[in-house]
Amino acid sequence: MSTSPALRSPAVPDVLATATQSSRRSWLVKFGYAAFGLVVFAGFLFATFPYTATLSKVLAPIGYEFSSASQSIRFPFGAELTQVRVSSITSAAQNPVIECPLMTIAPSLLSLLTLQPGVRVKANLYDGIARATIRPSGGGTAISYSLDAVNIARQRLFALPGDAAASGTMSGHGKLWFSPIDLTTDSGNGEMSGAGLAISSDFLNAPIRLGNAQAKFKVDRGFLTIEELKTSGGDVILTASGTIQLAPDPAESTVAIEFTMVSTPAAASRLSLLFAILPRHPGHEPYQLTGTLSAPQIS
Repeated sequence: MSTSPALRSPAVPDVLATATQSSRRSWLVKFGYAAFGLVVFAGFLFATFPYTATLSKVLAPIGYEFSSASQSIRFPFGAELTQVRVSSITSAAQNPVIECPLMTIAPSLLSLLTLQPGVRVKANLYDGIARATIRPSGGGTAISYSLDAVNIARQRLFALPGDAAASGTMSGHGKLWFSPIDLTTDSGNGEMSGAGLAISSDFLNAPIRLGNAQAKFKVDRGFLTIEELKTSGGDVILTASGTIQLAPDPAESTVAIEFTMVSTPAAASRLSLLFAILPRHPGHEPYQLTGTLSAPQIS
């Protein structure tokens, strides 16, 4: 006796479900193999990426060289460098401008996609943290950076004239582009903030406490323009704006800055020696800061 069509029909959905599940499993297997292949390829790429050579290559056009004591692979991607030193190629001084005990470095994915390898770095820098992406761009070097609580007293990138010294912490972020041949084409902008700022000198009978600071700047056509700078919570309230015409030797950069300095009543007697050498007593009338970074003049 034959089976009626009504009794055979429930098997049809079962066959379709089995086929669908089989197709799904096959797709998942293929996807898994593809994902595994991509992970292996990425691991090989990041493990063999020339980290130090790439960083040296992007720093050289702007006049800096790079060295480290050791390098090890950092999971999952990147490398860890120790005793990192960045020094000026053009300066006669042998001391590095940047030193950090530990730096992690990884390829910049955007740079890899544009076939111009760059790097992302994170460094323990002078008791704080610095992050940057450094890559070739337009024949020069592009840098995006952020700083978090960097100890000013320990840095060597800039120095105050004479025996003066600065202390406090600095944070901020910005983007810069440097040309390897013409600093008048350099460009960029950024914002900085300071905390616990103070300036001391053997000449002064007491440190000048500046407290906190906020500043905005830009770089264009060979000038560093201070668009806004203001301090608060210190012995004096300092406001400033103006330009610094950049020179190949930073110490010879020309300054044209206007600033005001208003003293708090409590600090007037402590800073009397400083106020005595100023052209006039601090107030709301602006001073003019001219000369060079190595030999500034106040009028």
